[in-house]
Amino acid sequence: MEKTAGHAEAGKERTVVAYVKAIPLRAYEDVDVIKSEVKAGNIVISNVSPLAKQSIEDVKRAINELNEYATMVEGDIARLGEERVILTPKTVKIWRGQKAEPSKQA
Repeated sequence: MEKTAGHAEAGKERTVVAYVKAIPLRAYEDVDVIKSEVKAGNIVISNVSPLAKQSIEDVKRAINELNEYATMVEGDIARLGEERVILTPKTVKIWRGQKAEPSKQA
């Protein structure tokens, strides 16, 4: 939570809201839209099929750029089936079904 000023009463806190947004990858330039949403703290699910119908090479370039971006901002990226990818900001990690290490007890 973060403190707010101006609109809220003094001393009140509000929850910072993040959204899950579906943004289709229709053109290579949509990569910038996806990156700006993640920068704003949102989670983006993107269907790559519209761009794949036009150019598989552009899809590969877009995914590579988004992968590099996720690494740069310490976010996460993963495939959701054949047609979708999910990109998250630093505050959200994608669970990949790996077993967590048991906690060590003294």
